[in-house]
Order: sequence, then C-alpha cells, then structure tokens
Amino acid sequence: VHFWGDVFNESYGWTPFEKRKDKLQVSGYHKWEWVAGPELAYMALDYYEYTGDENFLKQKVLPTADAVMTFFDEHYDVDKNGKLVMHPAMACETWWKCTNPMPELAGLHALTARLLALPDRLTTPEQRAFWRTFRKKLPALPTRQVNGKTAFAPAEKFENKRNSENPELYCVFPFRLASFNRPNADLAVSALNHRWDKGNSGWRQDDIFMAYLGLAEQARRNLVGRAAKKHAGSRFPAFWGPNYDWVPDQDHGGVLMKALQAMLLQTDGSRIFLLPAWPKDWNVEFRLHAPAKTTIECDFRDGKVRKLTVTPPERKADLVIGKPQ
Repeated sequence: VHFWGDVFNESYGWTPFEKRKDKLQVSGYHKWEWVAGPELAYMALDYYEYTGDENFLKQKVLPTADAVMTFFDEHYDVDKNGKLVMHPAMACETWWKCTNPMPELAGLHALTARLLALPDRLTTPEQRAFWRTFRKKLPALPTRQVNGKTAFAPAEKFENKRNSENPELYCVFPFRLASFNRPNADLAVSALNHRWDKGNSGWRQDDIFMAYLGLAEQARRNLVGRAAKKHAGSRFPAFWGPNYDWVPDQDHGGVLMKALQAMLLQTDGSRIFLLPAWPKDWNVEFRLHAPAKTTIECDFRDGKVRKLTVTPPERKADLVIGKPQ
C-alpha cells in the first residue's frame, strides 16, 4: 500500500515540476488517463441524489463538475464538425494510444445528462447553457465490429495494449449508460462476450458488468468464485490478495460488495429495479438504500418475494420487480 497523495513518485518521476519540460508523469500507465474527474463528479451526484443535500450540490458537486468539463473543453481541440478530438489519450491503463476513449466519453455523457436533469431552481441559466454546449461537442460512444456484430469499443481508435482492464465496458459501470433496461444492452453484452481479459479477483469488474446487464447466472458464478478466494498466509478470511497489488486487497472485497448489491437492487433515474440479476434458487433477506432517502426491505425465498417494505411508501410506485433467473 502506498502513502496517499496526488501521484506517487514511482509514477510521477523524481525530477521536480519546475525542472522538467514534460509536466505530466513519467509513467505511461496514467499519463493521459483523465477519467478520475468524471468519476468523482458522478459519485458526488450520487451522494446528492441519495441525501437530497442541496447545499452539497451547490457548493461541492456543481463546482467540481464544471471544473471537470472545463478541463476537457479547454484541453482538447474540436474537429470540423465541432466534436472534441480526445488525443493524445488512453483507455484506462490498458490502451496507451487512443482517440476518444470510452471511459472519459461515457463519464462526460453521463455527467452532462444528469446535470441537465436537475431542477432549474438548483442551477443557473449560465451553467445549463455551458452544459448543453459542451454536451453537443461530445462524440458518440465508440463501437467496433466483432464477428459481424456491433460492440462497444475501448476508444474510437486504440492500440498499444499494456494492461488488462476492459475500458469498453465503462459505459456499463461506473457510468450506467448501458444496462439491462436500456435499448443498447446488446452492444454491451457483445462487448462483454468479446472482452480481451477476464477474471473475478482484485479490481476486475466483470462481476459488476454482469449484474448491470442482468446476467444472473454469469454474475453468480463470478461472485461465488470471488468470495471463495482468500490469502493463504492470512488468518482473517477477508484479507484477500495480493492479486494485482497487495494484501489486504480492498478492491477484491469492494467489487464483491458492489456486484452483490447490483444483483439485488439497481436504480436508473427515479426507477428502482428489485432483483434485476438474482438467481431464483438463492434465498435472501436484505435492507438497502436507494436515492431520494428511500429504503427497500425485501425477503425473497423459494423463488418468491415474501415480504417487501418500501420507505417512504410513495416510492413503491417507482419499483420494478424483476424475475429472478
């Protein structure tokens, strides 16, 4: 585990900022990767949606989101059609030479859509005008042809593979532009089926992708396999790892928890999806939170929902009960 900070020296390099011509980090693994900004703003919006904290929205979320979008707006040029040309760029740590990478594009598409969906009273006309103008500059999510089928791609152009993430699926998670309930789910499933790298340990997100796409059996297999792993040299069973990094591997458990919850409950706007990727032969009793200060309590047993409590009660109208597979 590294000391927390902006960028650790092994990546940034040891030459001081004022003495180097290239101000970006020396390591090629993160040199042109900017997805952290959209991710941060997206998570901050999640916090607002769950809590309804309008002061947090105005004082933290909107300034952060505006700063993130301003960076992309000023950092990259536009083509003859007025669309951003994100180059040089990279897709996660995996594809080092890209144009218009999926993670950043998906993040910016998702971020602008959510911002423009906010009530007018919480935003200014100037903010909304900037968001609309910036959104029009965003290229479409990249796709590719695989065995005669269209699938989401890591970027519009991509080469020089150096790692094993699957950035083409960032439109599924974390940014949920593609999911089982959306019309582009087939593009995401095709991307999942033809991904370059597979696994269910460490930071690998396959389990979450499968849950978001409603693939209950695949999610089950990955989740069970992940939960069964442990570090042989540790007495505590949840000290997973080292996988890709260290012991304890917090990523391994984080993906496990996120995937499990996504199998039980997902949200999209005001809609709440109950049991969207749950195996019908798994019994479960749970209480989970949803946006708008909502809680869902459910007892699913022997293939049926035996108990369901939604608080506040009026949110039950937004509930969509899935059919466990």
